[in-house]
Amino acid sequence: MKVNHVRYWWRLTLLGIALTGCGVAPPLGEQAPVGSFPSEESAPAQTLSTPQANPAVLALLNNADAQEQAGQFEQAAAALERALRLEPRNAMLWHRLARLRLSQGQWQTAVDLAAKSNSLAGGNGDLQARNWQVIAVAKERQGDRDGAREARTRAEVGGAAP
Repeated sequence: MKVNHVRYWWRLTLLGIALTGCGVAPPLGEQAPVGSFPSEESAPAQTLSTPQANPAVLALLNNADAQEQAGQFEQAAAALERALRLEPRNAMLWHRLARLRLSQGQWQTAVDLAAKSNSLAGGNGDLQARNWQVIAVAKERQGDRDGAREARTRAEVGGAAP
């Protein structure tokens, strides 16, 4: 059976957008709690499954969600990393891991993972904007106010350069 990989990738990307929700970073100068990324909530993956979605990836996302909610951040990260081994070009998975590392206070790792997600996100401005929000919060925590300001500006314009 021949699989249309482009269609599959886009469906999974849309699944990821629905799964991760849409968040808003705090204004410059305000800090979000370290334990969570502002306003990003995850819905259970099983409610968003499509016939072409990889069931193993969906199961790993479900596990990551449950573990993150239980405060088991390393286990959640391990589940996301396993999902990335299955789908290394899935921008949404890189974003989820970036968001998790941000919540753990791993600022530079969060920046690097969000940048990787952006490099794979193609024309998905929504996901790119959320990646820039992660970058903005991490840069703020690192004391890079100019970098945070630039990232917030990019988030506001949907991930495009200002």
